[in-house]
Order: sequence, then C-alpha cells, then structure tokens
Amino acid sequence: MLTPLMVLALSLLSFSAFATDGYFSTGQGTKNKGFAGAGIAFMHSPFSAAINPAGLSFVGKKLSFEVSVGYFNPNRKYTVIGAPTPPQNWPYDGRQMLLGLKEGTVESGSSTFIIPAIAFSYQLGDKNTLGLNFFGNGGMNTDYAAKTYYSEIIDSFGDPLPNGFPNPMTNVTEPTGVNITQMFLTLTYARLIGEKHSIGISPVFAYQTFEAKGLQAFRDMGSAGMPGLPVDRSAFVTNNGKVNSTGVGFRIGYQGELFNGFRLGATLQPRIKMSKFDKYKGLFAEEGGFDIPSNWTAGVSFDITKDITLMADVKQIMYSKVKSVGNPMIASQMMPMIPNPNMTSPADAYMPNPDFVALGSDNGAGFGWKDMMILKFGAEFRQVKDWQFRCGYSYGKQPIQESEVMFNILAPAVNENHISVGLTHSMGDHDINLAITHALSNTVKGVNPFDPAQQIELNMNQWEIELGFRF
Repeated sequence: MLTPLMVLALSLLSFSAFATDGYFSTGQGTKNKGFAGAGIAFMHSPFSAAINPAGLSFVGKKLSFEVSVGYFNPNRKYTVIGAPTPPQNWPYDGRQMLLGLKEGTVESGSSTFIIPAIAFSYQLGDKNTLGLNFFGNGGMNTDYAAKTYYSEIIDSFGDPLPNGFPNPMTNVTEPTGVNITQMFLTLTYARLIGEKHSIGISPVFAYQTFEAKGLQAFRDMGSAGMPGLPVDRSAFVTNNGKVNSTGVGFRIGYQGELFNGFRLGATLQPRIKMSKFDKYKGLFAEEGGFDIPSNWTAGVSFDITKDITLMADVKQIMYSKVKSVGNPMIASQMMPMIPNPNMTSPADAYMPNPDFVALGSDNGAGFGWKDMMILKFGAEFRQVKDWQFRCGYSYGKQPIQESEVMFNILAPAVNENHISVGLTHSMGDHDINLAITHALSNTVKGVNPFDPAQQIELNMNQWEIELGFRF
C-alpha cells in the first residue's frame, strides 16, 4: 500500500523528466550523486538498493529511512543551419518534396523539475536486510515553442497537393516535443555471506509515462493507409495525450571486501519488458514498444587511508537492443510514395515505395542510439569530525550518431562529461546530505536526412542540486 509520501513522490515525478547517462539518471541517492554515480562497491545507505542490492547489508543501522529532493535544470536547444532547398532544386523534376526545416535556433522550455525519492531499510537479525526504494531512473523532456517538423514551402502548396495527395503539413501544431518518465519501485533482500560479503536481489516494478506533440509531419510515415501499403497507424503518431506503461523485472548484485579496505561490487539488471504505449503505436517501433534496456555496473573501492576512499566504476546500458530507441532513421525507407520513373500522366506521378518501412513497425525508425559505456570515478574525505566530503567525475560517449540528429531534436541527450561535489553532516543518528552535479555542455551536428542542404545541431547542458535527509 502506498504511503502519503509515496503518493506525493509519484505525483511530482509524473511531471518530471531528466537525462544524464543517456536517459538514465547518473546515480541514485544524494551520496551516490556526490560521486557522479560511482560507488557500486562502496554504497552503504538505504539508497544502496537502487544502485546495488547487496549494499543494503552494510547500512549499519537496524532501521534507516532516507528521503531526498532534487532540483533539476536541463537546458536543451537545436539549431538548423542552412535554408531549405527551394522547389526548383528538388530532385525528380520537382516531384519529390524535401522536409527542410526552418533555419535558426530554438530552445526548449520546461527547464525546471523537482525530483523526489525515498528509501527504507530494515535489518533482520545478523545476516538479512530488507529494503524499499522509490525513485525515478530515467526520462527525457523537450518542449519547443515552435512548429519544429514543419516546411513552409510544402505548406504553401495547399491541401491537397498538386498531385492529389494530402499535404503532410496540414494541421501541424505547436509546441513540439516529448515527455517520457520512468519510475521504479524496488523491494530488496540482501544477505551477508560471512562478515564482509553480501549478495542481494531486488524485484523491480517499473512505471512509464509518455506524450508527444507536434509530430504531424510524420503521420503519413505511419503507413498512410494507401493501397498496397501496410496497416494505417497514422492516427497514432502524435497529440494523443499521456499514456502509461508498466513492467516487472529484477536487479541482482554483489558487494564484498577482498582484503582490508579493498572492495568489489557488481550489479546486473536484465531488460524489463514493458506494456506498449498503444496511443503511439504509429510512432515507436514494435507498435508502441519502449522496454527498459538491460544494464550492468562493476567497480572497486579502496581506502587509501582510514579517512580517504577512492572508487571507480564501469557501467554499460544496452540502448541499441530496444528497437524504438536503437533503430536508425533511414529517410529513403520512410516515404510511403516515391516518384514514378515511368510516369505517363499526372495521375501516376507517384508509386508505392518498395523499400517503405512504416513507423510503428518492428523495423520502423527510432532514435538510432548506440550502447553507452560509462566510466565513473569518485572520492570521499572524512578528516573532519561529523563531516564527509565527496567529489566525482563521469564520462560516457553520448549515444546519438551524427546521422540521427533529425529525430533526436526530441531527445538531445548529448551530455558526456559530469562533475559532482557533495557532503554529509552527521547530527547524532541523523544525516543531512547535499550533492551538486553539472553536465558540461556538448554538441552533436549532422545532416538533415530529409534535406541534405541543411545541418542540424543539438546542444545540451544541465545542473542538478539534491538535498537528502537520513533518519
């Protein structure tokens, strides 16, 4: 049964979205974020279970409760460089239209989010510990106050187009963007093996929400319902309101001290199969599929003195294995109709594209993300009584290829470098924690696949400040 605090957290998270390690959070819990997400072999707080279930064995208190609230500030923008190709320069004697975007820079709104999380642990005897975590683990939000996927040139032709087909620019709305959130509830069991080793497992209950706006230009790419083409999903591409998705998975982990001050940690979460976003089955591959990708982390920590600990982690997220995220956008496969080279009259100027792959089909276009390998480093200093100071650095090659910038206007998760600082002040049995993380600005530029005369540049940076309390 949900507590009032959990209900409040769910209501706040439903309006939140964030991106750090791709669209996964950099870390979980205020202490972990002070290390930029490092510490898979060092975590010892109720939030340990959200990182490594085995870490719950080392919390050190019979009963512990922790709550955190984060202020998240992502700054996202895109820039279109170059004017759209004019009709007189379109190929095939003007019969093939190009989706040239409006030149200029547009910044995303909705740049402030509040992200709460709670964690609880309870020790049963000397060997067993139970835990509960409720947190957001991923998401992405963009909110451009513009008709982004819109061509003034095509719209000027009117509806229907001169060849009799509907104008794809009809009723394109603003703003343009998406909002996807991922929330996890985990129940954890951890068991000590001997005195310095632990294994743990967490059933994971996942909840997602999604909404898309302003993507009307892609409706015909959702099948168009023309003779000889696949089933029509064009009504399920955009502006269908918010939709929910649920799934169940698990995370397993190990943490142990091999010799004095040297620890190992590892955790694995297999892919979580989620129910489909049925209102957007014409946008996402596999008719609205959006599973949570498998991921693993391994790391070490070492006490170089009794007051200084260093740590290093490696983390991998298999984004490419989820088709709606990993499938590439291939423009030549997205147009349902193409110019007919054997045209004998205006009536047969176009023919069905034999290479057409509809949006929403198993192999339909996605965001083209690659897998991410992320390196994380952290340090903790405890020389001052009742105080702990932290710092961290995380690097992961961003997952968006230069060829995939068109769709990723909606999801410009191009950050690679994160730096963090944090602290804890102990007051008897209670702690107050603070973490500040900055994702350095990064840019990815590539060619507009629907108008090679243009380039699209994606840019993002972000700040996160989190305050936590342990009781």
